Amino acid sequence: MKRKISSCAFVFALIVGLSWITPSAFSEKKHMDHGSMDHGSMDHGTMDHSSPPAASGDEYRVKEPAEMDHGSMDHGHMDHGKSDGSIFRTLGAHEDMGMSKPENLDSKALLARGRNIFMHMCVFCHGEDGNGGGKATEYLYPWPRDFRKGIFKFRTTPTGTLPRDEDLYRTIVEGVPGTSMPAWKDALTPEDTWALINHIKNFSPRFKKEKQGEKIVPKTHPDSSPERVARGKTVYEELKCNRCHGDSLKGDGELSESLMDAWKHAVFVHDITNPQALKGGHKPDDIFRTISAGLDGTPMRSYIDVPEEDRWALVHFIRSNFVKEFKKAEFETDIYSFPVGFELTTDPFSPVWNGVKSTNLVLRPLSARRDAVEIVNVTSVNNGEQLAIRIKWDDPTHDAFSELHSDIFRDGVAVQFALGAVTLHTHGHNEPFFGMGNRNKPVNIWHWKAGLEEALEAEDDLEYAGGGVDMDALIYGGIMSNPVSKLNATGENPVEELNAEGFGTITPQPPENQNVDGAGEWKDGTWTVVFLRDMPKTGKWDVDFAKRIDPALTAFAVWDGVKEDRNGRKVISVWQRFNILKPK
Repeated sequence: MKRKISSCAFVFALIVGLSWITPSAFSEKKHMDHGSMDHGSMDHGTMDHSSPPAASGDEYRVKEPAEMDHGSMDHGHMDHGKSDGSIFRTLGAHEDMGMSKPENLDSKALLARGRNIFMHMCVFCHGEDGNGGGKATEYLYPWPRDFRKGIFKFRTTPTGTLPRDEDLYRTIVEGVPGTSMPAWKDALTPEDTWALINHIKNFSPRFKKEKQGEKIVPKTHPDSSPERVARGKTVYEELKCNRCHGDSLKGDGELSESLMDAWKHAVFVHDITNPQALKGGHKPDDIFRTISAGLDGTPMRSYIDVPEEDRWALVHFIRSNFVKEFKKAEFETDIYSFPVGFELTTDPFSPVWNGVKSTNLVLRPLSARRDAVEIVNVTSVNNGEQLAIRIKWDDPTHDAFSELHSDIFRDGVAVQFALGAVTLHTHGHNEPFFGMGNRNKPVNIWHWKAGLEEALEAEDDLEYAGGGVDMDALIYGGIMSNPVSKLNATGENPVEELNAEGFGTITPQPPENQNVDGAGEWKDGTWTVVFLRDMPKTGKWDVDFAKRIDPALTAFAVWDGVKEDRNGRKVISVWQRFNILKPK
């Protein structure tokens, strides 16, 4: 199917003039800042078939000073890929959280280690000086924590007091559900975590002047019962919890849209009927801790003044309103592309996928929302010549092209790969930032958008000549009214291949280098999308599957049209290790 050329020269000229407003896969900026990307070094027109892959990603390195060049940072002493056999230096060994604290937290080696980890993993959100104003902040809601005031939400200590070290440890390794704060438990050793805690505490003078608060320890742990749940409902009403959380507990109370925190930022009241969305944790002890300690810096006060029996009753009332089971998934793990002896297609329901092991991954929203897409299921196969990735996620609404609606937001999904011979948490953290990469550490992105085929069919019937042009609809509208939103370097392919090396640097590959095919189908409340590409790379800015020995690094993003997702408004995963098992 070929696109028709518009008969309105004015509209064509306007589209060309606005063509830089290409929707980005991993960026939210309306005006893309190409100034921070050196397009002289990112030459999509140069095809590189002969040279072997670089050992350390040097082929992507820009020989110029950068404002924050993490590629040049000396992390040589931090090799997280190796362990001396001790639990203290083993990734993910956090079972005895808080029990392995180093005796000398002020050692120079630990201070240097903590700063290096912070500058690699935390600086993009929390900022170099811990003020919560990193480069990612404008894409996030709620904003990252400003450490300088020493105010922390997630504590086991009385309101107004400093958190205990174990509280900071728990937040780092478990993350904060419902926000963009990942769980870093698989990325850090206990030694790394304590080093990071030590660095974070240096941002606020409170830790040098004040003692940590005394731990709130419950005297009892009563089980749930109908009587206790009924008492909890009464307590919920007496404490007027519904003014913020609503009668439904879904965060729709009369005050929910007007709340502010200590930093004068708007507060988002989460749906506490969803166990995945409770920021302090969904287990009984977690909820009791939140009720007892409060969330300092927010309108959620401490209820330590309420009798302990009533606090437990409130815990069980809240849990009795959970509308679903907590679904466990991986934050950072190994996923595999399994060898098959069949020809591969983009058919989402091809028999080739039957029986192939898949992996559930946790997604985090960059902007807080209710009913977020929380889990994505990933499967991959290859036949030695081509590689396919299938992604599935639950979505009760099908948001694609519709003849009945001219302005819509589409569902979509993207796969992101780190370029170069980078590995995860080894050789001094040499992987790019999982949010669109960073300077000298580019990424390759495959972005699928729902409804392109239907949109192209509708475009055949569109006429822009005569009757004038609706400028508001042209610039701000949806698929039918906005030709700019249909500019897609892949033509009739619903997958667009892009590159980036940081926020605001998203760049589509030229048409001749668009080599990723894809197709998706929504059925019974679930999207199933397949990406397909030849294993050898065709250009410098493609991920290479054919010659790869070490795992590739990959991350995922999902857009939900009903949430008005577009560009940087989405849910995302952190990096995963993508292991390619080739046919023998």
